[in-house]
Amino acid sequence: MTAETDISGQVPAPDGLISEWHPTRTTWILWMILSLPLLYVGAVVYTTAAFHGEIPQSASGTVEMVPLIVVLLLGFGLMWVHEGVHGIFMLAFGGRPQFGVLRTGVLVYAFYATDPGHRFTRRQYLAVMLAPLAILGLLGIPLCMLSPYLVVPFAFHLAGCIGDIGISRHVLQGPPTVICEDLRDGVRFWKAAA
Repeated sequence: MTAETDISGQVPAPDGLISEWHPTRTTWILWMILSLPLLYVGAVVYTTAAFHGEIPQSASGTVEMVPLIVVLLLGFGLMWVHEGVHGIFMLAFGGRPQFGVLRTGVLVYAFYATDPGHRFTRRQYLAVMLAPLAILGLLGIPLCMLSPYLVVPFAFHLAGCIGDIGISRHVLQGPPTVICEDLRDGVRFWKAAA
């Protein structure tokens, strides 16, 4: 079944739909640039935690393969944990999250958690978006104290939260009563029911 078009050939928006937002290639590039200060802050905070406030001795310049593989696996796992936190908050607000991998405009792939069709209040959606930043960002400090192998994954995680921050910015630009529907690659904004 296809949507009916009006006289101009345009498909009319469903009742209550305000707008839909998707990151563009420019958005992805901007997020990559803005993630660099977060990467720096993460590196400083988590390195300080890992080495208990002391500056580590300079490295020899060689990279050992086993620690590198461990760091990469921990980083990969942390990305899925990040999406899992989104999913837990979606569940808490009555959603049914779906998970997957998305090809983006600049990066090769990005992991995602989404719940198309479910509508969240603005507060709920902001909680869904910012929960991994708050929970994992803070949890990274004591975990890095246990293992310096976690410094790089948590620093990159903090930098990767720029997308969630960017989406939250768009949500905050809408009215307080806006209803948000998470899409695999964007957000749909709805008017609150009367």
